[in-house]
Amino acid sequence: MEQTEAPITDRFPLGIQSFENLRKIDAVYVDKTDYLFGLVKSKTKSFFLARPRRFGKSLFCTTLCAYFEGKKELFEGLKIYQWEKDWTKYPVFYLPLASGDFSKENAVRNRLSNALEAYGKKFGVEITNPKLSLAERFGAIVSGIKNKTGLSTVFIVDEYDNPLITSEHLDEDKKVYREFFSVLKDYDECFRFVFLTGVTKFAKTTVFSGNNQPKDISLDAAYSALCGITHKELTDYFSKEIQTFAEKKGIAFDEMISMLKKWYDSYLFHEEGTKVFNPVSLFNALDSKDLQNYWYGTGTPTVLMKRIKNSTFDIPTLKNDVEYPKDELKDYKDDELYTELVPLLYYTGYLTIKEYIDEERLYILGFPNYEVESSFTKSLAKEFYGPSESPTGFSYAKFLKDFRNQDIESVMERLKTLYCAMPYANNPNVHLIERDFQSVIFLVFSILGEFVISEPHFSKGRADVILINKDFVYIFEFKVDQDAKTALNQINLKNYAGRYKMDGKRIFKIGANFSSKEKNLTDWMIEETQ
Repeated sequence: MEQTEAPITDRFPLGIQSFENLRKIDAVYVDKTDYLFGLVKSKTKSFFLARPRRFGKSLFCTTLCAYFEGKKELFEGLKIYQWEKDWTKYPVFYLPLASGDFSKENAVRNRLSNALEAYGKKFGVEITNPKLSLAERFGAIVSGIKNKTGLSTVFIVDEYDNPLITSEHLDEDKKVYREFFSVLKDYDECFRFVFLTGVTKFAKTTVFSGNNQPKDISLDAAYSALCGITHKELTDYFSKEIQTFAEKKGIAFDEMISMLKKWYDSYLFHEEGTKVFNPVSLFNALDSKDLQNYWYGTGTPTVLMKRIKNSTFDIPTLKNDVEYPKDELKDYKDDELYTELVPLLYYTGYLTIKEYIDEERLYILGFPNYEVESSFTKSLAKEFYGPSESPTGFSYAKFLKDFRNQDIESVMERLKTLYCAMPYANNPNVHLIERDFQSVIFLVFSILGEFVISEPHFSKGRADVILINKDFVYIFEFKVDQDAKTALNQINLKNYAGRYKMDGKRIFKIGANFSSKEKNLTDWMIEETQ
């Protein structure tokens, strides 16, 4: 049949963080200028927004830049175009810090110094006195620009916290930040508008201390959808792409929406706010017409994974959501000496608000979607076990092969190999040893759960792990410092296998014991249900 409509062309701004470039190439832009208008017309002039990486913060920052540079033509057809009448052109100091190597000594100071030099040159206010401190130079430049132009500086910092997260000289770099950002208070009259983004607030910096700290809109209902794609925006802007994707998969439009929600939706940044999709993951899926784990490919913060690995946090508790006080989440500041992992996981995008208990001012936090849960377990497994190609690395392909061949002995031996690679060999703390044992089980079977069904709940109790494929059912029960027979007896006593006997699959029951003294699995028993 002859095609009567032109094919849908690529409209997705993947990899484009410049609002000006995006508008000039006519890529799709989900209009967020109503939020911009609310911020720039506010009586407050200094703001901070925390959002996970790859969530559109940089695009919003460059949109602010274009607005304050008076580039009216770029906003034609957008909401703000009909509201704004002035389009005043301000001096804009844009400081993107998302990329760069900040691990070396003086790297942060040099980056800020170079940015100041470039900003001063742009407006013809150069400060050449080498004896001036970073703050003195910054103050002299913004005051000099105001004296010259009569206009105050617009200061926009994207991913302000990245240099501190990756710093190997954190104490010194925090001092640099305290010096540099103190100018926002000391030269307040020289700033028209200040906007900072990051993943989280850092403790012991001038930016978030004192009376003039930025207004934090990270947990503000009015700005909950400033970054991300709402359900309405999804259908308003991308209905054709969704329909094409649905036709490719042979499903209905509404079913395609449901699948996109399962994979990329349900980020919530205030209990009364609006749920949003991760824009980068959503755009990748619609562009390639393939549901994949795009979050994992964009890079997981290595520092975060190491903190989890080296902490006492009980990882398996995340499977059933966790409670955290609302006020503590809002006031949280990252501190390398005492890092609470639950709020850090929230701000990095691994947890989101699932429920709010008003009487207790408590949030129930959990994984937002399938993609993030999968990314979390894969990243942490890699941190625990090393890459899959290493001798002790986790390889789901090998585990899956064993399960397909009902080779449970090999499955258990592979688990033993993983435990041998764990870094707790000389750890005398039995609680931590047991925690790591449980974490390994959680991570391994969570990852395998992508490829086989996991069903852990029963009316008479709860089995540790149930894995199901088209031919077999595997029921696991693990004990610590007991014995394999006790574990197997629990499976039989509570009749975990009963619900599967009519399915026509072969059923294997595996009871295993972990010794905190040996720091490994010591024995197991395998029984097939007749």
